[in-house]
Order: sequence, then structure tokens, then C-alpha cells
Amino acid sequence: MLNRLIPAFLVLGLSAALTSGCWDRKEILDVAIVMITAVDEGSKPGTYRAHAHMVDPKRLVSAGSPAQGGAAQPIVHVPTEGRNINEARSKAELSLPRDIMSSHRRVFLMGESLARKGVAEVLDQISRNPQNRLNAIIAIAENSTAEKMIDLKFTMETFGAEVLRELTIRKARIPTSIKDFYIASTTPGQQPVAVSFVEQKGKISISGIAIFKDYKLVGFLKGLEAGALNGLLGGSPRSNVMLRVPGSKGDISIQVSDLKARGKVDFRNGKPVFTFRFKVAGKVLDNGTNIDLSNPQNVEKVNKVFSDKMERACNSMFARLQHEYKADSAGLGAMIYRKDSGYWERIEKRWPSMYVKQKVICQVETTITNVGSIGAPLYIPEKEVKK
Repeated sequence: MLNRLIPAFLVLGLSAALTSGCWDRKEILDVAIVMITAVDEGSKPGTYRAHAHMVDPKRLVSAGSPAQGGAAQPIVHVPTEGRNINEARSKAELSLPRDIMSSHRRVFLMGESLARKGVAEVLDQISRNPQNRLNAIIAIAENSTAEKMIDLKFTMETFGAEVLRELTIRKARIPTSIKDFYIASTTPGQQPVAVSFVEQKGKISISGIAIFKDYKLVGFLKGLEAGALNGLLGGSPRSNVMLRVPGSKGDISIQVSDLKARGKVDFRNGKPVFTFRFKVAGKVLDNGTNIDLSNPQNVEKVNKVFSDKMERACNSMFARLQHEYKADSAGLGAMIYRKDSGYWERIEKRWPSMYVKQKVICQVETTITNVGSIGAPLYIPEKEVKK
């Protein structure tokens, strides 16, 4: 019996020896984990300035520790310059006692000045390093350098990268990852977009959507225009609308809670015509008028004003993209490609000049889903309320 068990134990022992362990493991104290990288133009023409925030394990404190609220951010600042991103990274490696690990990077922030000159070279270098995550966010620092923006003090999060990521993913859901940028760049008849941030009084907030054409930043969409494009691209509208209803005093504030858009292209007399149907839902946040919103007829009047404003925003969004930026961020060309690839092949080279002349029809249907539990504001005298 014992002789039979010996071979079995030998097999089990050999299997354990071969399957246990990790051949490429690195101790946490041997790596410098990058959370966010800021890239700007360098001090010399043709160079880049890269500034990375890396985790400092020695300054990490456990959750719930009294020191957490007042402690400095547990990060190390590593700025370097080079003729390309990889050269800047190599210089950083020589100044650190640890190995740089960029596989945990959440955000890749670029300054506006660099983005306007072009990001193709930077993105190419990012794609060639297998450590870089494709779901990392590409963001633009509007009216600022990226380095200045990431060095601000962030609140409520241990790492600044988490603030930028949460604002983008949870609040706006703008399709702005490296993967999204690559897909849009390589889709026929489509130009990529990115989220843009702005600094005001030491605080960072989303400013809108950065519009790119041929890998160069050409401008920004903001407000309802940004909300319309983001809804069209599958993101969250997250916009507030101030309405002035004719014949009433004051304004009504409505939050755009949902925006869904569907587009189609038809060919009339051999020319494409684009139709977009927007379904928008909003809820009343504040009623500063003398209108009694418990009356369905008054709600319908407000909804008509809401619909007109959203339709103007959609029309102005397409007009700005076509005539000011000349960037097909909404993917009109991609719609033609999917509808009739043969027709697209015939016009592809002429599409940039054709795009600005395309007819786009916006059809908007709005619904006000929540008016609150009271009609008119309680401070308005009963005789002044419009029922």
C-alpha cells in the first residue's frame, strides 16, 4: 500500500513545485506605480515635458486613520523632459531607485497648447508600450498646462487621478479612453473627442468636450452643445437649462436627466440627408416664476420652451462642428460608410469639403418628468400665481 502512495505523493509534490509562484513577480517596494501622467511642450522646440504622479507607499495611511484627512497626498512628483515620451520615461527611470509601472495609470492629461499642435506622436508611443492601459482616460487641460493642473490640491480623494476619472466616468460618461480615441480615429468618417478640464479658483471641473480633427485639437463644445454631442455618442447629458417662459416673471431651472439620440441617413437625388431624433427628459430643479406647475397646461407650455431650446442647441452643435471646427465628431461620414460603403469609397477623399455642406435635420422630443410637490413658489401671493 505504501509503495502505491509514494508515486502519488511525488506527482503531487512535483505539480505543486511547477505551478506555484510567479516567474515575473515584483515586490511592491521595487516598483513606482504611476497614477497620472501630464504631458506638455518641452522647454526646447520638439521636446516634451512629462510629469508623473507616482504612489509613495511610505506615506499611505490606512482607511479611517486620523491622519488621513490632514495628511499630504501620498505621491511623488517626477518631472522629466525628452525628445519623446519614452526618452522622458528613461530619464525618470535613472532618477528613481524603483522600476516604473504604468499599468495602473488612470489618466493621461495633455496641455491645450500641445494638443493643438497634435497628439499623434504621443498616442503612437503610448500604444507601443504593453504596460499602458487602453482604458486610461485621455483628458485636455483647457487654458492651462497639464503639469500645473495635476499639481493642484484635490479634495475627497487620495489621488488626483481618481478625481479626474470619477468626474469623467461617473458624472459625464464621455467616451474619452485611449481605446475610444483609437477606435474613433480609425473609423471611416469619424473624428475623436476627449474630455476637457478647467481650473477655477484652485478647483478642477469638467469644462466640456475637446474636439479633434486629424489628431489636432481644434476647439471645445460646452453647455448644451456638449450635452447634445455627448448624448449622441452614448454618454450622459448632465446639463442644466434656464428657461424664460413668455408672459411670466423669472426663470425655471431644468436638469437634463436623460438624452437619447438616433441618427439615420437617406439619399435624396443622389445626396445624403441626415436626420437625428433626440428624446430628452428633464426635471424641474427650481421654479422662480409665478407659474403654477401643478396645472398640466402650464407644464406643457414650459415643455414647449424646453423643446425649442434643446432644438436650438442641437442645431448650433452641428453648425459649430461643420462650419467652425470642420470636424466630423458626430460621425456623419461613418453613417454613410455603414449605409453604403460603395458610395463612401467614391466620396471619401472629397468628404472633408462635402462635410461642411451636409444638410442635418434635428427633431427633438422633450418630456418634463418631475415638477416637484408644489405648484408655484410659496412666497408668491396667491393673486399673482398663474394657474
